[in-house]
Amino acid sequence: MSVTPNQIVIYGSANMPEADSATVGGAVDFTKRVSFYDISAAGAFDVVSSSSSDTAVKVQVTGRDSTGTIQTPAAVTLTGTTLIANTFGGQSFERLLSGVITGGAIGSLSNPGGTAAVGDVAVMAHTREIAGHTAQAGSANTTGTTPPLFKLQAGDGATLAALTYAGLGLIIRITGGTGVNQLRYISAPYSAGAYGTDVVAINRDWGTIPDATSTYDIAFGMLFDISPNAVTAITRLFATAQADVPGGASRTFYEKVFAVNTNATTALTAAAIEVLSETAALPGTAALDLALTKVLNDTATVANRQTLPANGDSSALTFVTQPSPINVIASPGSLPAGGVAADAQGMWLRLTLPAGTTAYKGTADIRTTGSTT
Repeated sequence: MSVTPNQIVIYGSANMPEADSATVGGAVDFTKRVSFYDISAAGAFDVVSSSSSDTAVKVQVTGRDSTGTIQTPAAVTLTGTTLIANTFGGQSFERLLSGVITGGAIGSLSNPGGTAAVGDVAVMAHTREIAGHTAQAGSANTTGTTPPLFKLQAGDGATLAALTYAGLGLIIRITGGTGVNQLRYISAPYSAGAYGTDVVAINRDWGTIPDATSTYDIAFGMLFDISPNAVTAITRLFATAQADVPGGASRTFYEKVFAVNTNATTALTAAAIEVLSETAALPGTAALDLALTKVLNDTATVANRQTLPANGDSSALTFVTQPSPINVIASPGSLPAGGVAADAQGMWLRLTLPAGTTAYKGTADIRTTGSTT
């Protein structure tokens, strides 16, 4: 079976403290995923699971409110597939920085306790981008080179096209009809010519394929997906990085993530990775650059996120100004099949913030290309 776009996943590394004084990097961590996306406007959030069994799972988030102040409300306990609206004490967030569910820890968040999830868990903006619409016939699971798909209500593709990154990363919740309670996220920007008008690619196959009886909501947020690996922690990269005051020194920050091919049988050959774009453009002369580790499963760390990292053999990394595709140089120049740690391509992202760089709220698109059969 060919490698489909949804099967290339960006996972986190063992150490992602989002602080300037702690170890960064290490081995791939399949319980961590990275958020490159944003919420459209400040507001409250809802939480829900795709499984009725998830009644003792706890979830906690941290984020900035409309004044820019970081808020970390107490963890809340899920009630299975019954959505909890305006949760976290009704706290309004202008953006989410990180989130955890039972078993997860990342950034400033530690394991909130509770019982491990058996379903997908969503933290969804209470104000939906699309609410109460009805799907059309035509949703499907993976076929050949085509990823799993969801057929939106007529006209909803245009709504997604107008959003940041054309809906990439938004959460879909099936609220009624066939396939009710399933949760997925949009794995590729909406394009009418990609898979059909009002058709979006999603992150994995449906358990029950929705049909023309299925109703749905779509919202910004974070989805802790249970498969192919149980994700328990999600972070926004460089969430707390700050520039020096005007007239001060330029600051450079580093974060380590991994590209993993989760296809069980097929490699992505002649693979290349790049930071294709940022939206909105980074302010001033701030820059986000990229370096790939020269071996798969690189486990190198660095003392803190403001220290220049190196490859695991202490050789220098080669940072490339983005956007510019970087070929996977680790033998055999591909992302191997199997989705295991031994096949994970490490990458270091470098954020350069000249003194006086203004506050930034935006998103990034890391793009992986290659050949498949």
